[in-house]
Amino acid sequence: MPRAWQRCTASPAATVRHWHEPIDGTSTRLVRPYLTAYERDEKARVQRLRRDVLWCATYGVDLDSRDIHACQAAAS
Repeated sequence: MPRAWQRCTASPAATVRHWHEPIDGTSTRLVRPYLTAYERDEKARVQRLRRDVLWCATYGVDLDSRDIHACQAAAS
């Protein structure tokens, strides 16, 4: 039976995690499949969006709202 004055040498587990940080599957022992599926789907969505913007740009349609070379497009 441990005595009350003895200290525990084990470090406490981190219980607080920011909600916006992705969970690293290699550092944790268990990651729920729906979390990895969400991250995989999000990467696929971003890649699909980039591909669609590039495809439209080949036909002269500009879907990108960013400024290129710090020049804004003329408003018509």
